[in-house]
Amino acid sequence: MNRDALRCDVLIVGGGLAGSTLAHALAQASIRTVLLEERDPGCLAQPSFDDRVTALANGSQRILQGLGIWPELAASAEPIESIHISERGYFGTTRILAEEEGVPALGYTIQNRVLGRTIWPKLLAFDSVACQAPATLDSLTIEEDEVTATIMSDGCTRDVRAKLLVAADGARSQVRQALGIVALEDAYDQKAVIVNCEIEVAHAGRAFERFTPTGPLAFLPLRNSRVAVVWTLNPAEADRVIGLKDVEFLDELQAAFGYRLGRIERAGSRAAFPLTRVRSTAVTARRTVLVGNAAVSLHPVAGQGFNLALRDIAALAEMLTDAHRGGKATDMGNSHLLDGYEAWRVRDQRRVATFTHGLV
Repeated sequence: MNRDALRCDVLIVGGGLAGSTLAHALAQASIRTVLLEERDPGCLAQPSFDDRVTALANGSQRILQGLGIWPELAASAEPIESIHISERGYFGTTRILAEEEGVPALGYTIQNRVLGRTIWPKLLAFDSVACQAPATLDSLTIEEDEVTATIMSDGCTRDVRAKLLVAADGARSQVRQALGIVALEDAYDQKAVIVNCEIEVAHAGRAFERFTPTGPLAFLPLRNSRVAVVWTLNPAEADRVIGLKDVEFLDELQAAFGYRLGRIERAGSRAAFPLTRVRSTAVTARRTVLVGNAAVSLHPVAGQGFNLALRDIAALAEMLTDAHRGGKATDMGNSHLLDGYEAWRVRDQRRVATFTHGLV
């Protein structure tokens, strides 16, 4: 069964943090947008002990402030007031202090689920945004004057016709693959073990990055005397520590990190993710833009992934909003606009991808 086609200016495939934030930015300019997401946003739960965490740079906080999202996030965000950097086996350390930098915080940590459950309800309040979720992309046709996407939702197919297609569907982007855009992949032969922990000594807004022979070990401050831990290990070692009993896991994590925060008293559920850098060979194509991890997916060593995505989103939203206000809303996907976006963003993407790769 095929229902009537939806028509819009911008179709965003992927309703994660990047896609939903972009949809919110475009909605503020009343740009007709369809947001396609595989998961049911109604399943967004309350934050839990084991939530995954994003570290936001100051620039990202300002972007979210400009979008009107930050006031609702501020109560759940933990300021990073200092960063302690060290290397195992060496005496030297580096400390970066917010006070010395003349800023209230070097950045903020916030649980991904808090971001999601804050942004999605806001989208439903905008008449210019149509959220299709849960729904999947079935096929794409890119023509000279528009994009046609066939989507599947509730057992029914429906066409969405847009002037611009935005791929925000992650490092394994279905849109990128459908368009035949090649992605370059650097496998690091590492896995990141992710876990939230309770600690004995108050972190006082301190973040820690400790470089070890197996990779970086990061402790990021969270609310309620907790820290988010990202422990980089070789795949076999990561699988081994995932399978340890809680007491054994805490002992090994303590030995790797030390006692700067006293004893690590409790660990939540653990997960391990293989680490790769994925770079699209193009961030634009005919009537298409790739943002976030679909454009470049980074090693988490410097916590730059979502911050880079937010800069992509801010730039694209600014250009589309200017075009809309300039009376060019009938063609959001014209080649002149896309060329301008690529020229604006590609240098930053390459710089950050090279920087994080070099740190690894």
